[in-house]
Amino acid sequence: DLGANREGHAPGWKEVPVHDPEVQNAANHAIKTIQQRSNSLFPYELQEITHAKAEVVDETAKFELRLKVKRGNKEEHFNVEVHKNEEGNFNLNQMNAIQPEY
Repeated sequence: DLGANREGHAPGWKEVPVHDPEVQNAANHAIKTIQQRSNSLFPYELQEITHAKAEVVDETAKFELRLKVKRGNKEEHFNVEVHKNEEGNFNLNQMNAIQPEY
């Protein structure tokens, strides 16, 4: 239930475990979509989900994720927002390349 289930929880964004299967699915969808939008010859590979938040409203979920990815020998970081609809389909809503925080 992502820990963001509406029953017994206040509405709004909640920190969720990066290893949660739904978070992993959302991240993998984001990487696939980023790859499709890219004209790079090198595939994007998910290295790590460094931060995850989720918000559940009725039957939909929104995920805010910070991803560390590798493309060739280059490491990149993205903030993404992925939505999951009632049918369980994911959609990459926002994507921003960011500078890593050290």
